Amino acid sequence: MGFIKSTTVTQVAEAVGQSDPLARPVVTLGVGSGRHPFLWAMLSAGIADSDTFFVTLTDRSVLFHEVTSAGYRPGKLRYDIAHEQVRARIGEVRRRFLWSTFRFRFPGDTEAVWLNVKRAWRPEMDRFLAALRQDSPGRPS
Repeated sequence: MGFIKSTTVTQVAEAVGQSDPLARPVVTLGVGSGRHPFLWAMLSAGIADSDTFFVTLTDRSVLFHEVTSAGYRPGKLRYDIAHEQVRARIGEVRRRFLWSTFRFRFPGDTEAVWLNVKRAWRPEMDRFLAALRQDSPGRPS
């Protein structure tokens, strides 16, 4: 089942508004966790699970919403992490043709996991990482 990215981004923005009414979304991307994205894609058959997230960089923090199993829609807010903490938790970015990846250590975890970004979300991943490098994401530098 395909999705329309603009519709998905709108739905995530609505979920962000419910989670943090004062936050303004800067960039949103879809990620799945695991080491082997091709295997993950084949086994999931398009069905999202709790290891699939919409990651939204806002002007206040970074929000991780679970992707619901009933469609490609944002579900429960799983993490709300400050920009400085997110910068410290990201590592080993690999930009590739079909799947890009980066390592991320979730709060409460001792080990970082691979977050896989499909090609359709790669421009957003690049904007996400670039904005995190700025002092104030969402504001011109």
